[in-house]
Amino acid sequence: MSYLVQLRSFLDVYRSGSISKAAHRLAISQPAVSSHIHALEALTGCMLFIRRPYGVIPTADADELAKKISNNLDVLESNLTLIRNRRKKITGDVSIIAPAEFLWANSSRLFFPIAHSDLRVKLLTGNREQIYASLNDGVSQIAITTSQPDPRKFGYKSIGKEKLVIIASTLMLPLFEGKEVTADFLESLPMISYDDQLPLIREFFKKVFGAELKTQASITIPDLRIIEKILWGYSGWTIMPEYLCREAILAGKVIHIAVKSRVPENDIYLVWNESALRYPGVIYVRDKILESVGDGLY
Repeated sequence: MSYLVQLRSFLDVYRSGSISKAAHRLAISQPAVSSHIHALEALTGCMLFIRRPYGVIPTADADELAKKISNNLDVLESNLTLIRNRRKKITGDVSIIAPAEFLWANSSRLFFPIAHSDLRVKLLTGNREQIYASLNDGVSQIAITTSQPDPRKFGYKSIGKEKLVIIASTLMLPLFEGKEVTADFLESLPMISYDDQLPLIREFFKKVFGAELKTQASITIPDLRIIEKILWGYSGWTIMPEYLCREAILAGKVIHIAVKSRVPENDIYLVWNESALRYPGVIYVRDKILESVGDGLY
């Protein structure tokens, strides 16, 4: 007896952490998904999930089963999808979520190859938590992020890197001239950040200065493009990906603050919901994006 349907339901529950989310992804009822899980538990003699009010927690047996079957099952389903649809026109909807600033700077480069297809592509924006929630809930099928994806839940591939740089207002140029840039020196000056967690700035301080950031931002705003514009006329500094501020640096609207150590470079990942690869449009968009990018700096 074949258990492919039950195994697919198992993988979707495992990856989403929820029977209801798995049912939504699979376009079947929750009772059907539950029955598939019960059938596998009866077959294996193992409890696969611990039920909780707001989802399920995989057991060690579920971890082992997912590790053994996930890659083979995903490849099988993707190949069947491609064979089944190779003579059909690829249509439908595909949603992609990424940071707003990344899309603002790189959309034409990434999405030109799919702009003339018969697909309808919807671009969404969000931070790290929103991006992974959108993938997990099935709202988006593909994402772009700099945070390391969980290989147990998602497929992914690095599509390049972003280099982090310090920029400051031109009003502060006299303060930096002839001055060695240190953690203490930067902390004595007004800082602008994306949020109170200061992820980019904390990472930069650890890798470049070997120090923990001890100060808070003078201004926080969750849009790096606005932060750059604020620096045009406000005395302050920040850290952001070079591709966002390269033009402003060349135009003399902000100043680039060099440091002695090598600055951090973060991987940029294309991430996809493996379950969504049963739809040919998702495979098409993913592959077109991968074909259009290299592995260099943005």
